[in-house]
Amino acid sequence: MLYRVMGVLGLSVLAGCTSLSLFYKEGTPVQRLNADLGACKQKGFETIPVDQDTRFIPGSETPRTFCDANGYCQTVWVQITPDRIETYDANEGLREDFVEACMAQRGYQPVRLPACNDAVVRETTLSPTRVLPPLSAQSCAIRLKTGQYQIVTPPD
Repeated sequence: MLYRVMGVLGLSVLAGCTSLSLFYKEGTPVQRLNADLGACKQKGFETIPVDQDTRFIPGSETPRTFCDANGYCQTVWVQITPDRIETYDANEGLREDFVEACMAQRGYQPVRLPACNDAVVRETTLSPTRVLPPLSAQSCAIRLKTGQYQIVTPPD
């Protein structure tokens, strides 16, 4: 079964999760998908520009107790991480929603495919996906060394 993904996830493979999240429309050439996604992102930046904002993130402290040779102990607070100020784009979420809606208008839906298991990878002739294939509950993705991906639907 296909899993719907919240937000815009584009063609990135999620590091550590080893799944592939992308916008999907069966039969679409990946080159066309990339062009459509690029156009939606550009329109998103034109419609909802970057709004840089800052936030204060307090550092963390922890109590430490130090004792001398006479058994006198004193507890002091020791800073673990410093305070910091972070800059972020306050409109990023709105823009992601805009891009998702734009891609939906073009007939795409966000999907997440799990990584193929080792047996499937060994049995597959590796080649980047050029056209988005039909998907099934068994569909999975292989991340290639080039950064591209291959969508595989193993036989039942």
